[in-house]
Amino acid sequence: MYVPKSYQVTDRDLLFQFIRDNPFALLVTTGDDGVPVASHIPIELLATDGDQFQLVGHLAKANPQWKLLGRDTPALAVFSGAHSYISSSWYDHVNVPTWNYLAVHITGRTSFLTADETLAFLRQQVDKHEAYSKNPVSVESMTEEFVRKEMRGIVAFTMTIDSVQGAAKLSQNRDDKNYRAIITELEQQGNTDADAIAKEMVCRRPQTDV
Repeated sequence: MYVPKSYQVTDRDLLFQFIRDNPFALLVTTGDDGVPVASHIPIELLATDGDQFQLVGHLAKANPQWKLLGRDTPALAVFSGAHSYISSSWYDHVNVPTWNYLAVHITGRTSFLTADETLAFLRQQVDKHEAYSKNPVSVESMTEEFVRKEMRGIVAFTMTIDSVQGAAKLSQNRDDKNYRAIITELEQQGNTDADAIAKEMVCRRPQTDV
């Protein structure tokens, strides 16, 4: 993706934590006809050996995109975070509106998981996300026969992390006065994304008095 230098995020730990916090991704592959194919799916960042990591996810078997996995052509996983419209009316000078956002792109090659690997992954994924439920369920609470039957309807895959790009477009190019004004306006929007962007802006320029 196109990321001006001032908006680039290169800290590996920050990028990986962003993926953990925003696991619902867009998986993009290229079809035989050269047309891109995309699916919105949860994709987890999991450790392998040492300090290495990989992405792991699954597609419905009814989704023909799975047939494009396991090839030499790399796939793209797009992880999106908070985003918000920035009105130029918030500045003390004439300018154009823009959009602030957080995103990470990963490219890599995919391969398929075995049935046992898929089962282990599902256990881990369900436990992670059920941790926030009042009455959590688990793969262990279901019979293995039932789970393996349900697994016939999915295709699980891993994806290498060959390249990582992070973008945090947060009005870094604005002076302190206009930066403060943007934060104030975002905090008054009354929506979750605007609040999240405002908090990120405060964290990244903590000397800003808001």
